[in-house]
Amino acid sequence: MMQDEKSAETVIPAIEGVTPPSATNSALNAFYADRKRMWSNVLWITFGQFGMSVSMTIVEPLMNLRLKAIGVSESSVGLLTSANLWAVSFLVMYFSWKSDHSTSRLGRRTPYTLLSLPFIAVALVLFPLSTQKWMLITLMLTYFFFNDMKASTYPLLAIDCVSKEVLARVSGLVAITVSMAGFLSTRLGAKMADVNPKGVFFIAAAVMTSMTLVALWRIKEPPVYHPAKSSFNLLAPIKIACRDKRILVLIVAVALLNSFPMIFKTWVWFYAKSKLGLTIGDTGVAISWGLLLQVAFSYPAGWLIDRFGSYLALCIQWLIMLTLVLSSIHVTNSHGLVLLMSLYFLFLPLQVAGDTILWRTMDKADTGSYTSTVALVRNFSTGTVIAISGFLIKWTGSYIVAFWFGFGLSSVALVVFFIYRNIMRDGRAEPASIATGHEPDDIKKPDSHLGASRTPSVATV
Repeated sequence: MMQDEKSAETVIPAIEGVTPPSATNSALNAFYADRKRMWSNVLWITFGQFGMSVSMTIVEPLMNLRLKAIGVSESSVGLLTSANLWAVSFLVMYFSWKSDHSTSRLGRRTPYTLLSLPFIAVALVLFPLSTQKWMLITLMLTYFFFNDMKASTYPLLAIDCVSKEVLARVSGLVAITVSMAGFLSTRLGAKMADVNPKGVFFIAAAVMTSMTLVALWRIKEPPVYHPAKSSFNLLAPIKIACRDKRILVLIVAVALLNSFPMIFKTWVWFYAKSKLGLTIGDTGVAISWGLLLQVAFSYPAGWLIDRFGSYLALCIQWLIMLTLVLSSIHVTNSHGLVLLMSLYFLFLPLQVAGDTILWRTMDKADTGSYTSTVALVRNFSTGTVIAISGFLIKWTGSYIVAFWFGFGLSSVALVVFFIYRNIMRDGRAEPASIATGHEPDDIKKPDSHLGASRTPSVATV
């Protein structure tokens, strides 16, 4: 049934001599003009994201805490996370490129998400049943690999299926859904983990698999037909994304901006347990209040970015980040952790501001090439800074030092964003629109063909 619905879409023939394929095809125009279908897709995409988030939000910190409980140090946990990020830096390029050029009747992104689901589910079911360190690490790496395959393809649906002028707002809606899932996961899942940790993993596997399958059945991908003209090579997606060399500055900025949120997310559960002496349940309750705040703030944050531009949002984000790291020095109890998590989840929706600069100049046909190029740099950078932060914690015995390390790198990112804006103002490719975060009319139209001088890039959602 899923095949019939997917194949019912009109297929765009390949355009000889045009790379990427022009977005002026009538079928693609009709797809983006159909607002009812667009919002139906958004509904089911967020439904799938809810199932993934309600499962992953709690099981990932539980995996890390389980490893620490059997004697794995923070530096080793950091290295394990980093190794996954370094590996996926390259693997994401392969999966994104393959999905860009997929000619399956199921769609471009659906086949790879379907392939990843059984492996993720099996890893989650077996993890709490295992007691050997090597087996736990193997299952965790299996989970990482196939979850990253899914993360390299499924989130692209939120870009593929949405017209460019509402990207930030749709991202806000997805963030609201993810936050609601996180609230339920951290509040109920964390309490359950204190009593029956095995049950948390079993329920997470069932919920994630079933909700993702339903979402994939209902989502109708855009009618892009873009078969590969040659076999994959690592440089092909990079060449597509970097035809305009100035985009490299923006890619570096997006990668560095991710430093603080990833360091904080990686170590906050350890920070709560080691410094504050909180149980998993108490930590989950504290985090859940921040997630509720993100629910309320995500859509306004998207509106702020769409209306006033990305650079104002990035400055506001930096001020919130500074307040967070200063406050972390003085926190001593669960109430203080609630404050930190509230600031963190106010900060997080504004993270999309950097990505939005990239999204708005992107050709839909080669979305995966752009996202994978940014993911290559971002994942490699994030893996490196998490590894360094793990050693900083081991050497100093302080999680605060790691937080300040991430703050410093994300502050550098803000400077690099403004350097990029100045470069584009001095360039030839209508830089003013990119610098301010607003789009000229030709970018807002979903049927516009983007030239090589405006080569886009995009970060993974």
